[in-house]
Amino acid sequence: MVKKYYCDYCDRSLTDNAENRRKHLEGVQHQNNVKLHYDSYKDPVELLIENSKNPTCRKFKDDGYCPYGLSCKYSHVPKGIDFTFVDPHYYLAHNPHLLQRQTNRFNIQQVWNRPSQPSVQNVKYKLPPGLPKNLPPSLRPPPPTGYDFSHAAQWD
Repeated sequence: MVKKYYCDYCDRSLTDNAENRRKHLEGVQHQNNVKLHYDSYKDPVELLIENSKNPTCRKFKDDGYCPYGLSCKYSHVPKGIDFTFVDPHYYLAHNPHLLQRQTNRFNIQQVWNRPSQPSVQNVKYKLPPGLPKNLPPSLRPPPPTGYDFSHAAQWD
């Protein structure tokens, strides 16, 4: 039986021998995954300040989306933001998408101008055929406009 080595950082397994393990541990993808793992424990403000020192990511600036996410070597902070004058806590509170692990496609207006009201997308769900019409609430798809939580109790 062949022994397997499982890498928690990369979520993959490989045949366990010295050569394969060395190649994997020295690989760029593994190094990036280790950095992302340890960066997830850093203070978000510290990460934001570190990231802002890099050149601006053209892909993120033009499209509002970067396929590299947090592993991008460029900054997703707009040029001209100087954190010696701008409070990084305030900036991060109003731009939480900058440090999300998985980035979604944003409209460029949403990313750089941050509209006051989020847009509601009409998401249609298709239920599998043969299900009864009167499903219990836990199995029903959410309404297209989302749920109204305005009457929910607030946690302190």
